[in-house]
Amino acid sequence: MTMQYDVKSQHAAVSGLMVPYRTRLKGAVIFPFSAATGYSVFVNDVYISGTYARTTTTATVTATNHGLSTGQWVYLDWDLTDNPYQVTVTTSNAFTVTVANSGATSGNVTVWNQVLLQADASNATAFNLVIPGEGILAKDGIRTFLAADVHCTVFYG
Repeated sequence: MTMQYDVKSQHAAVSGLMVPYRTRLKGAVIFPFSAATGYSVFVNDVYISGTYARTTTTATVTATNHGLSTGQWVYLDWDLTDNPYQVTVTTSNAFTVTVANSGATSGNVTVWNQVLLQADASNATAFNLVIPGEGILAKDGIRTFLAADVHCTVFYG
């Protein structure tokens, strides 16, 4: 196997689209700026729309043909706390997640259901993530979601 020479990088200080085309995620450097726990989530840049209904600490998300399995992670953009969530699948069109017992009881949700990589930080020390082999395929590009006070640099190609 020969070394790949066309690896590129992109830095982000806020959430958003990092690479707008098909590529492979090769690695990342995560820069947390506080000791608070923070996350970095890298997703394939495609989403599905749905609705949710919350009862106490369980939110049921209805999204047609979500394609998920129990235990997978998604990133949810909604009236509740935007975060990565681990799902429990109930049907091919619905899944549940655990949420705080506050906020709206129903509404619309954007489901980023193709999580490529998730990294959590619990202190203000930068760390490096190296993805072995050819990397993780992002068919539609790489979008990142960053917690407050977290920056990142992604390597792709």
